[in-house]
Amino acid sequence: MKQKTRLMTPEENHRFQLVQAVAFEVSIDYEEEKKKSQTDLETDENCRKIGVFSEDESVLYGCLLYNKYRCRFDGKEMLLGGIGGVATLPEYRRNGIIRTCMNFTLRDMYEQGCAFSFLYPFSVQYYRKFGFEEGNGLCDWTIPFTEFPKKSIEGSVAQIFPGDSLEPLLRVYEKFYKEYNLSSIREKYSPQMEKEDLLKQRRYVFLYRDRAGVPKGFFIYRKKSTPDGVVMECTTTFEARNDFLFLDADAFSEMLSFIRSAFGSYYDKIHFAIPADISLSLLLGEDIKSSCEKYYGGMSRVIDVKKALKMCRCLGSGQLCIGIKDDILPENQGVWKIRFSEGQENQVEKVSADIEEAVDLLLPINEFSALICGDKGAEDIRWMPNVKVYSKEEEEIGKIFYHKKCFMTELF
Repeated sequence: MKQKTRLMTPEENHRFQLVQAVAFEVSIDYEEEKKKSQTDLETDENCRKIGVFSEDESVLYGCLLYNKYRCRFDGKEMLLGGIGGVATLPEYRRNGIIRTCMNFTLRDMYEQGCAFSFLYPFSVQYYRKFGFEEGNGLCDWTIPFTEFPKKSIEGSVAQIFPGDSLEPLLRVYEKFYKEYNLSSIREKYSPQMEKEDLLKQRRYVFLYRDRAGVPKGFFIYRKKSTPDGVVMECTTTFEARNDFLFLDADAFSEMLSFIRSAFGSYYDKIHFAIPADISLSLLLGEDIKSSCEKYYGGMSRVIDVKKALKMCRCLGSGQLCIGIKDDILPENQGVWKIRFSEGQENQVEKVSADIEEAVDLLLPINEFSALICGDKGAEDIRWMPNVKVYSKEEEEIGKIFYHKKCFMTELF
C-alpha cells in the first residue's frame, strides 16, 4: 500500500477530526468541522499534526498530533513533544500506518529541537517498539471523610469565582513542581479554565492560604455519585483540569479539615492523584479505609541524547562511555562519552557510531530514557536484562543515573 506522510495544514483539520471521531468512536458534526477548516486558518506553532495519506492524498489513513511544551529537566528548561490522537481508520489498521506516522513524528521532533517526548499508551509493549519507557509514577488516592484529620484551621480558604484571578493557583503549581523532571512550565495555570464557565460545568475552585496569607494549596472538584457514596472528584481528565495540590503537610491537613467541616454533610470521600514520591500515610486517620493505587501514567523517550546528557545533573565528578541503541533516530545511536565535575558544564561527545566499540555500559534508548529522567536508578539496572554493564561499579554509574522526581503534568 503506497503512502505519503507529511505535516497537515489547518485547511485539513476536518480530515484529521474525522479520523479521530471514527477511531475513538466519538460524535462529530463533520459539516461543521469542514466549515471551521475553511475559516479557522490560524496556525498553532506548538501543535503539529502528522498524517499518512494514500499516494494521491484522497484518503487519510491515519494521523496523530504532538504539542511542544516548555518543561523542566534537572533544573534546566527543554522542549518536550507530547504525542496524542494516535489513530488509524479501521480498514487500514495493521498496515504499518502508525509506525510510519511515529517514525516521521520522532524525526520531526528532533528537527524541531525537542529533547524529550511523552505519551499516554494504550499498550506499553507497543510503544516500547518506538523507544518509549514507563515513567510518571502516580498515586491515586481515595480517602473517606471519616479519615480526615480533625485540625483547627490557622490559615484561610476562599472560593475562586468566575472572573477572579487564577494567578495564585499558578504560584502553587510552580512551587509544587519546580523540582520535577518533565513537568511543564506554564505562563498561566490553565488558559482553558479562564475561558470556561466552571459554575455551568458544576466545577468549583478553593484556594488555601497559610496564616501569613501565602497561597499554599488549592483544590478543583466536581461531584460524582457512585454506588459507594458521593465523591469529591479532584482528578484531571482529558475533558477537564481538576486538581488537588498542597505545598506541605500543614496545607494538606488544613485543606482536609476545611473540606470535612464545609462538605461533610454532602460528600463521603475525596479522590485525587499526586506524584508517587509523596507519602501521605502518616497524615491520615486510623480507620485504614483509604485506598492508594500506584500506577504509571505515561511513557517518556529521549529525542536528543546529546542534549539530555549535556543537561543532566551529575553527582560529583567522573566520566562514562555509554553505548546507546536507537533504531529510529541514528543521531542518537553510538558511543557517547560524558565527562562531568561539580560546578562545571557536562562535556559530551559522540566518539563512535559503532555500538560495538568498548563501552562502560550498553543500553537501548528505552532504558536510557527511564534512567536519565530519574524514573529508574543505577540500582535498578540489575533488573534490566537489555542493559549490559561492562565496567564501572554501580556507585560510578549512579553519579549519572539516579532516582529523581519526575512527573508529566499535562494530558494530550
